[in-house]
Amino acid sequence: MDRSDKFINNRQSRRLVLAFLIMIAVSVIFSAFISVKAAGYISKEQLKIYLSAVGGGDILKEPAEEDIVRGESILDFRGIDSNIPPQLVYDYSAIRRRVFIFMLAVTIIPSVIWLLYSMKSLFSVYDDLEELRKECIKAANELGYSIKLKGQGSDCVRRISESAETLVNRMNYLYAEIKNEKTYLRGFLEDFSHQIKTSLAVIRLNTDILAETEDLDEKRREELDSEMQLNLDAMENLVVQAIKLARLDMDTVEYKKENCLLNDTCRRAVKRILPLLRKENIAVSCEMHEDIILMHDRGWLCEAIENILKNSADHSGCTEIKIEISENPISIILAINDNGRGIPQKDIPKLFERFAKKSGDITMKSAGLGMSIAQKIVHGQNGEILVYSTENEGTRFEIVFLK
Repeated sequence: MDRSDKFINNRQSRRLVLAFLIMIAVSVIFSAFISVKAAGYISKEQLKIYLSAVGGGDILKEPAEEDIVRGESILDFRGIDSNIPPQLVYDYSAIRRRVFIFMLAVTIIPSVIWLLYSMKSLFSVYDDLEELRKECIKAANELGYSIKLKGQGSDCVRRISESAETLVNRMNYLYAEIKNEKTYLRGFLEDFSHQIKTSLAVIRLNTDILAETEDLDEKRREELDSEMQLNLDAMENLVVQAIKLARLDMDTVEYKKENCLLNDTCRRAVKRILPLLRKENIAVSCEMHEDIILMHDRGWLCEAIENILKNSADHSGCTEIKIEISENPISIILAINDNGRGIPQKDIPKLFERFAKKSGDITMKSAGLGMSIAQKIVHGQNGEILVYSTENEGTRFEIVFLK
């Protein structure tokens, strides 16, 4: 866009010209009014000088009243009216014209300067806005592009530029988040499908054996049926946990928090998972204060504790789990200790990743989503999970709630 287009096609420039024309019109009217008044005053003063001179006064000095009166008397005696209007003085028009031109120049010159300065500032704003438009187009077409601030001489353009920069930064952030989500979704679906395929392969193999082998003995048939049922249960558990994790990731879970005893929630979690612990010959002991109250959702926090206990039971090889609840002036700590094989330090950061147990685990004891779900739930309850582990000595999970 060239300057002529900016001038013709923009309302602001037309408004400036209209304001300038109004100022010119006002200047003409004002100058005409002042010139009439000034010419009348000057002509009256000249008449006084003439009358004083006729009355014998000194023309180089200020006219004296008695000389003016004497001059009027002389003119009256000769039949000349001394009270003639100032407009009849021979140089009245010349005086008026000079005053008018002077006043018009005095008022128009600042208006012209104002118009030129305003136009220059306006065109500068247009140039900055045009550059900002180009920067925004580049940012829209080139992901990750950071716009350059414009309008250093104009507050309004600078603020628009800063807002555009904020918008572009947020757009780049959202793009990065979407890219990360796509990467996560791809990995999640790959691991999810691998888990499903593992169970389906077992079920298909066992089904083929049952269909093709007619003289299969009852014991072998029961074993194949049991394996199929185990894998069907694992598939169902995988789907249920994946749905829970999706709800937690999308923040669609509404926690119904209330003040209740934390030890009751822990005992409820232990009671729900006790059959599994007994099956694995794992002893559970609890050291809890009876009066520790925490604002939390009992159902969801119970599931988080249950997932941590199940993780220890399935993967640590422990024989004992100890649960402790303690309180200090700034926090409430729920600790779960096991005496299992421990977790290598390099693997602790991966503990809460989806399918962290690796999709190649053919035991199908768990889907690999439990710890990720537990972390999401604890974060939703305004808590944090800390992990301390020493190989061959055991692992300690601390769920910390700040007061």
